[in-house]
Amino acid sequence: MTDGSVQVRVGAAEDVRREGCRVVDVGGRPVAVISAGTGFFAVSDRCPHMGASMSAGSLGGTLLPSQPHEYVYGMHERVIRCPWHGWEFDLETGRSLLEPRRYGLRTYRVTEDDGELILHTGRPGRASSPTASP
Repeated sequence: MTDGSVQVRVGAAEDVRREGCRVVDVGGRPVAVISAGTGFFAVSDRCPHMGASMSAGSLGGTLLPSQPHEYVYGMHERVIRCPWHGWEFDLETGRSLLEPRRYGLRTYRVTEDDGELILHTGRPGRASSPTASP
């Protein structure tokens, strides 16, 4: 490819959907490819806090900003929680929910080609665009 990106074959989309998550090696670094809802996301598999495997964490949602005494749940299956200390990250952007300007996970684009998932690394040293696929 002319933009310097690398494509990594992840496996059959149905297998990853059934497993929920698959970790692949990208240049010696683990990347978690996660099935959430109808899409697939890919993030660095290491929490920036203390290095826990994010693929061992849980998916869920979170409480959204709302009026006083009002609780609004949102981002269902779009939040990944670190299994060690509960740090939460937005699967689409990789940013921390608590300190988005300070912490985040690198994200990767995932596409589907004839039932196979392809992870796109982007240019080395540069995060690629959000990873949801239709």
